Amino acid sequence: MISFEKTQQDVAEVKKDIKELKALLLQKAELKQQSDDPKTIDEIAIFTGYTKPTIYGYCQKNEIPYHKKNGRLFFFKSEIIEWIKQGKIRTISETEAEVDSYLSKRSKRFK
Repeated sequence: MISFEKTQQDVAEVKKDIKELKALLLQKAELKQQSDDPKTIDEIAIFTGYTKPTIYGYCQKNEIPYHKKNGRLFFFKSEIIEWIKQGKIRTISETEAEVDSYLSKRSKRFK
């Protein structure tokens, strides 16, 4: 049988965990809100490390996600992060794993 003191300790621990989770969720929501605020080209230049002329060039070629309203460019940090992630170069081990997977699937078809 569980003692009353043990139950109280467990409840206190659960309360503490809930407070920590709540703080983390609020922090995450705040970060998401910040990443969904429109950013200027100056802010994106600082964030990405690209120069403004380079970013303008990417916009002209439609290579970077952007929004245009009343002649002004706007960017969303979350879209820029996804755009950067699209340029990921696979490691040798990732490429080897993909080849192995492809070959094993192919060999199973011919058996």
